[in-house]
Amino acid sequence: SSGYKPKSSGINAEYGADLLGRGNRSSKGRGQKQDKKVEEKLLIFEEKNEDGSYAGVTIVDTKEGVIDAFKIINLYLSPRVRFPTREIFVSFGGHNVSREGFLSLVAITDGDGNTWLFDVIALEDDIWDNGMRKFLENPCNEKVVFDTRGVKDCLGHVYNVEFKGMFDLRVIEIMQRGKVKTHDRLPHEKIVKDGISRTVVNKTFLFVPEEMIQYYVKPSEQSSVKSIKNTISDAEKTWRNRKNGIDDACMQNMIEFQKFLIHVWKNFEFGDVRRDELRWISSENFNSMWSDKPVRNYDKYEDNDYLPKFMLCTMSTDQP
Repeated sequence: SSGYKPKSSGINAEYGADLLGRGNRSSKGRGQKQDKKVEEKLLIFEEKNEDGSYAGVTIVDTKEGVIDAFKIINLYLSPRVRFPTREIFVSFGGHNVSREGFLSLVAITDGDGNTWLFDVIALEDDIWDNGMRKFLENPCNEKVVFDTRGVKDCLGHVYNVEFKGMFDLRVIEIMQRGKVKTHDRLPHEKIVKDGISRTVVNKTFLFVPEEMIQYYVKPSEQSSVKSIKNTISDAEKTWRNRKNGIDDACMQNMIEFQKFLIHVWKNFEFGDVRRDELRWISSENFNSMWSDKPVRNYDKYEDNDYLPKFMLCTMSTDQP
């Protein structure tokens, strides 16, 4: 056991913060109309309970816990176009997450606000054999992530899991940059076209988490995700050690990263089938950059914030 008492996966509204309902979900192409009068709030953990656990979070560290969790999560394994709300938020924590490192924790928050924190270290093979492999390999559910190139590399080469079906907010943001409202002025650059000079939004580089927070998280809410910028001290030992349960710094990092995903996600509208497919394919292309390489370099040329234009699908004819 991790030392934490699992809580009910239902969110306790007393501790919850309304990060977003489903109001930004378009029903175009879904064949269903969304009732605008019904706004189901996506609630997420905010405070610690007296025993050290977080309200609304279930710690999963037994085989039985994995099976129970995926009885609910598997509802998200149906084809994407059949339901008006399909997004589910996934983040990963570990040391040197790549083919040369390891995963320690996986966090999943579904569209109803149920949140699970899976202890990869404690579960060992039980996590993959009882639902997680099927979930991560399913190409149809919409897993909202942020730059999982290292995760895909790690899953494929260390755990023999082929990660599919992600909506990468880092990729989606640059595809939509300048088209949605931000909380700070976006970086601009001067270009010259046909002899005419003008200033446009800079779309050369991907944003790092700090920049995503600056532009897409309300200033009043930025303090709630500040720990995702922190470096875990003595990282390898801290992520692996379970002597006193999951380390508090690791727990906080995972929880705040889930909130970060949801805060950023709510800036973009989903539901248009054609547009979502382009985002999905672009995300798959981007996140396969490292895992597809026979040998990795681990240098500044491999890990940088430049996004090759060929990674993005902007026309339906780009679809494989």
